[in-house]
Amino acid sequence: MVKKIQLNDEQWRTLVALHEAHTRRSPTDAISVSERLLSNGLVGCDRQGSKFLTEQGRERLNQGR
Repeated sequence: MVKKIQLNDEQWRTLVALHEAHTRRSPTDAISVSERLLSNGLVGCDRQGSKFLTEQGRERLNQGR
């Protein structure tokens, strides 16, 4: 079980936007990600600057708002 990190509305919308972009196979470069999401391991970034949900980020998204 992943610790449920409390997210504000903007951080939650970012997780949802990354999930939707992955589902649609859309680029994520334009999605702004807060340092908090990166530092808590919910979001990762590849060498090209594309953002993605980590396993922990997907689990947090599945926990619900």
